[in-house]
Amino acid sequence: MQEDNHVIFKGTKNGINVWLDHNVDFDSLRQMLRNKTHEAKDFFEDAEVSITFTGREITKEEESDLLGIIFQESNLSISFNKNEPAERANENASSKLGLVPPSITLTKNEHLTFFYEGALRNGQSIRYDGSVVVLGDANPGSEIIAKGSVIVLGALKGLVHAGCTGDDSAYVCAMRLAPTQLRICDIITYIPEEKRNKNKNTPSYAYIQEGLIYIAPLVNG
Repeated sequence: MQEDNHVIFKGTKNGINVWLDHNVDFDSLRQMLRNKTHEAKDFFEDAEVSITFTGREITKEEESDLLGIIFQESNLSISFNKNEPAERANENASSKLGLVPPSITLTKNEHLTFFYEGALRNGQSIRYDGSVVVLGDANPGSEIIAKGSVIVLGALKGLVHAGCTGDDSAYVCAMRLAPTQLRICDIITYIPEEKRNKNKNTPSYAYIQEGLIYIAPLVNG
C-alpha cells in the first residue's frame, strides 16, 4: 500500500490541509499519518498553523486522535482546527439526521483536547494549544503546559501550567495532586510536601477564585 497516495499534506493560505483517503480503514490512516508527519518534522519546524482534515468524515474523537499524532510527531503548534466534510452529499445527509457540524470557532471555555496515554517521565514535556488529559502519572521532572485545563488520571508530581495564555477559568485536576509547581493563568503556587502527603489519597482540583489558587477535593463526602 502506497502511503503517499492515501494521506496527502497540502499547504493552503490558512495552514495545512490533510487529505485522508475514505477507502482506507482509519487505523491504517493513523499509522500513515504518523509516518508522514515524522518524516516531515524538520520541514514543519516550529510553525504555528491551522490543520484541516478533508477526504472523509471523521468523528471528534478521531479528529482529536489525529491531532495528537501530528502534535507528537512534529514541532507544530496547532492554533485552529476545522474538520471539513468529504462531500456535499454527506453534509446534507448529516443535516437530515440532525447532526451538528463541527464548530469552526472556539469559545473561551472550549478547547481542543490532547490525550496522552502512559506515564510522563522525568524530562518529558507536553505543550498544547488546548486542554490536556494524561491517562497515567506525571512524574517529578515532567512538565505539562496547556492553553486550557489539565486533567491527570493518576499522580501529578511534575510542573503544571493551565490557562497559559491567560485563561483564568482553566483548572487542574488529578487523582493525586502533588505538583512541584502549580500555575494557572499567571498565578503560581507551591504545595508544601507535608500537605501533598496528607492529601495523597484524595482526588483534588485547583482553580482560581478572587485572584488566588484554591485546592479542593474532587468529591465532597
